[in-house]
Amino acid sequence: MKVDISAVLEGGYEKTVARTGVQFAAVFFALSALNALFAPEPETLPMEDSPVGDVAPAGGGGPTGPSLGLSPTVAGLLSLLVTILSALVAIAAIRTFVAGETESIPEEYFTRSIVWVAVNFVIGGIAFAIVVGIGLVFLVVPGLFLLVSLFFWQVFIAVEDENFLEGFRHSWQLTKGRRFGLFVLGVVVIFVALVISIAFGIPGVFFPAILALLVEQVGSALVFVFVLAATAEAYNQLTAADHEGDTVDTSL
Repeated sequence: MKVDISAVLEGGYEKTVARTGVQFAAVFFALSALNALFAPEPETLPMEDSPVGDVAPAGGGGPTGPSLGLSPTVAGLLSLLVTILSALVAIAAIRTFVAGETESIPEEYFTRSIVWVAVNFVIGGIAFAIVVGIGLVFLVVPGLFLLVSLFFWQVFIAVEDENFLEGFRHSWQLTKGRRFGLFVLGVVVIFVALVISIAFGIPGVFFPAILALLVEQVGSALVFVFVLAATAEAYNQLTAADHEGDTVDTSL
């Protein structure tokens, strides 16, 4: 079975605007906004040409978003905490979207084998980045091939509670014969994400910095949820085809 791109996009959209999708978007928005607030303020240095010792940001005086003025160490630790929480929420989101839950988020999706899954998310993420990165170095094409082939590893970890090696192996099997279609799907999803990001970034030209930042974070949260939802939709589509015994083409 080939990838039905229009069905994946439609299903991803429906999951995003459903009650659970909006809830996840709200959580990701809050986490990303917190992460922005935790960023340390730029250092200030005396302006060289100022006889009265006026100060300017060390980074060049450009506009910056709001900040709590935390030290780099504290800000880094808090940012790490937000990153971990974001990963845990992403795991729950994948489980929710794959299960087709649109009205409520089962509590077990935040707790079931969560330590095991989180550890494999971290280790698998590092391994995935290294493998794809090496592939991209070698004329780009091998990296894109590996990116598409291993793309669903996180879904297998989150949904099936597999380790990251099993996730890689099953993703490779699931994408076999469908890689070109999945690559096209990825390009389309990236295009949609860019359009949404630009649409939410335009107000930054007219709004105060803090309001512009919040609007941009809303766009980022919606994009992230849409990507997760579309990924879950594609996963469901392909696994359903395999379970029905469809013949899979062994070409790319």
